[in-house]
Amino acid sequence: MRILHTSDWHLGKRLFKLDRLEEQKLFLDWLVSTLTQQKIDYLLIAGDIFDTPTPPHQALQLFYDFLGRVSVETKTETLIIAGNHDSGLLLEAPARLLSPHRVKVWGKLSENPADHWTTLTKNDEALEVCALPFFRSYEILRDGQTDAIACLKNYLLKKKSIPQLLMLHHLAGMSEAGGSEQVVTLSGVDSIPTDILSTFDYVALGHIHKPQRIGEKIYYSGSPIPMRFSESYAKSVMILQMKDSHLSFEKFPIPVLRPLLTIKADEETFKEKIAAIPEFAGLTTMVEVQLSLTAPRVGLIDEIKDLLSKRGAELLSYQPSYFQGEKVERKNERLFELSPLELFVEFYAAKYPDAPEIPVELKSDFAELLDKVKHASP
Repeated sequence: MRILHTSDWHLGKRLFKLDRLEEQKLFLDWLVSTLTQQKIDYLLIAGDIFDTPTPPHQALQLFYDFLGRVSVETKTETLIIAGNHDSGLLLEAPARLLSPHRVKVWGKLSENPADHWTTLTKNDEALEVCALPFFRSYEILRDGQTDAIACLKNYLLKKKSIPQLLMLHHLAGMSEAGGSEQVVTLSGVDSIPTDILSTFDYVALGHIHKPQRIGEKIYYSGSPIPMRFSESYAKSVMILQMKDSHLSFEKFPIPVLRPLLTIKADEETFKEKIAAIPEFAGLTTMVEVQLSLTAPRVGLIDEIKDLLSKRGAELLSYQPSYFQGEKVERKNERLFELSPLELFVEFYAAKYPDAPEIPVELKSDFAELLDKVKHASP
C-alpha cells in the first residue's frame, strides 16, 4: 500500500498583485503524474485546500478538475479534511457526488467519533485512518466539559489491531512556523502535545507550511508552493509505504514552479545582486527587493524593474529602508504658522537629515496633491 500526504494548497491565494492559480495548476499537474508514477493507492489532503471559505470560482474549478483527473487517470482514492481556511460545509456539500469517484471528505467535526474512522485496504494490507478536520473549541467541548485534550482523546483512542494513521489540521508539538500561517489554538492549548499522538503509526498534519518532522512518526507535509517570500525552503510531499503491516515514509521533493527571491542590498550592491539572479525556464521569477538607502532616489524603482526585466524577472515587492546618522533634533517655533507645503518640507528634512534638499519632483507632486484636495468636491 502506497500513500501520499500533502496539505495547505491555498487555491485562490494571491501574493500582492500576483494570482497563484497558474503555478497551483502546475503543481496539480505534477501531482497527478506523481500519483501514477509512484503507484499511489491513497492520497491524503490534510486541510487548507482553499485560501478562503468562499474561494473564487477559478479555484473551485481547478480543485474539481483535479479530482476528476485523479478519478479518470489514476486508481488512487482521495481522503480530504477541511483546514482552518476552508469552509467545511462547502467541502462536504458534494460528498455524495464525489463518493463514486473514490473521494471521501470530512468537512466538520461529528459528535460521533466513529464517523471519523475508516479502513484502507490494498491486497492483504489494511490500515485504519482517523480523519479529523479543523475544529474550534466549542465543537469539541460539550456537556460543560472544559478539558479540550481529554475531549480530543475520545476521537483518537480506538482499540488497535492493525496499524493506525491520523490526519489532522492543527498545531501540534514544537513545530516551526513557515511565516504565513494563521495562529490556531485549541481552547487555550497552544499546541496538541505529541504524546497523545504517539499510538499512531503515522500522523499526517496540515497547517504549518514548512515541511518538518515534529515527532518520531509525526510530519507536516508543508505547502506545495511558497505562499510568501519568507518561505524560502524546499517544498515536498510525504510518501508512505506499508508492507507487512509496517509503515515507512520519506520526503518526496516538489520541483520549483516559480521562484520567489528576496534581494537584500544597498545602493552600492543592488545592481550586482540583480545581475546574479539565475535564469529560470518556467514561470517568471518574482522578486522582493529590500533596499537600504540614505535617502529616496527619484526613478530608482523604474531602474530596478528594468534591471530585473533583463534577467527575466519581475519586481513584486519593494521595501526601502533609510539609514540615518545621528539624529538632529529639529525645532521650529513657527510650526503652527507654516503652510502644508512648508510642513512637508520640514517633515522630509526631519526624516532624512543626511539627505540633500527635498527633490523638486517630490515637492511638485505634493503641491499638486494639495491643489487637488483643495478643489475636490465635498
